[in-house]
Amino acid sequence: MASVTVGVHIRPDTVLSFRSHPDEDRVVLELGEFDGYVAVFLPRSEIARLAGVLAQAQESLSVPTVKAAA
Repeated sequence: MASVTVGVHIRPDTVLSFRSHPDEDRVVLELGEFDGYVAVFLPRSEIARLAGVLAQAQESLSVPTVKAAA
């Protein structure tokens, strides 16, 4: 088995879309388009989990951080 790590920067003009495959109970989340995109294959059971992680990430940016004195 091989593994790969891919980094994607989402910018305001990055296309975010999905393709639904109800017969397979999954969606394909697509980040980007045409000359380069990342596809994330999500079964129905993992969509809510991904949404939860994104909500936590967004909330983490709203929490004030305490800076330690140097």
